[in-house]
Amino acid sequence: MIKELLDNGFLHLTDQTEEQLSDLINSLGEVIFTTDVVVKSESKGMVTSTRGLDFHTDHHKAKYIIWYCYKQTDLGGDSILIDVEKIYQQLSDDYKQQLKTIELFEHKIFPDDKESYPLVATDEKGNRKFYYSFWLVKNEDKQNNAMLDFQRLIKQTKPIRINLKERDILIVDNHRIFHGRTPIEGSKDRFLKRFWLTAKKL
Repeated sequence: MIKELLDNGFLHLTDQTEEQLSDLINSLGEVIFTTDVVVKSESKGMVTSTRGLDFHTDHHKAKYIIWYCYKQTDLGGDSILIDVEKIYQQLSDDYKQQLKTIELFEHKIFPDDKESYPLVATDEKGNRKFYYSFWLVKNEDKQNNAMLDFQRLIKQTKPIRINLKERDILIVDNHRIFHGRTPIEGSKDRFLKRFWLTAKKL
């Protein structure tokens, strides 16, 4: 399972118990934040709305995101994934360098969060780390040609689409895979538990 996750950047497991979920979390890293992903009609937050979510990453401190599905709505709510490393490789060398100079507004969650964080960073092993949400792009970067080409390629990329069923697990490498979802329709009684994990040294 770990090899598949490293190779593909994501892993979808079906019919998993909460005990198996716990074992999986312990094998990957340490939980730093959890969220109940449910529809709240009074909420202004995107995660708890019924709206579709465009491609993005979550907080950059989360190497992995794990969702465990307790219940899925009867229409919509599909998870959508794209491998941004493959998109990045399609850019010109000049645009790749330009993107490395762009910082997005920080998704402030933790006490030591700063005002901004790089769109393209590098970890201690030299692997690229991507951090992106279109709503966090600063005004001065919205018309940058490299950013516009990057966003064009995102829109043109056909996503992997997964409709999580009860007891399914989805894991993504948050530094490599952009995720989103289709609108939540139908019964709207969807309930996922989301975990942000730091990574163990594999």
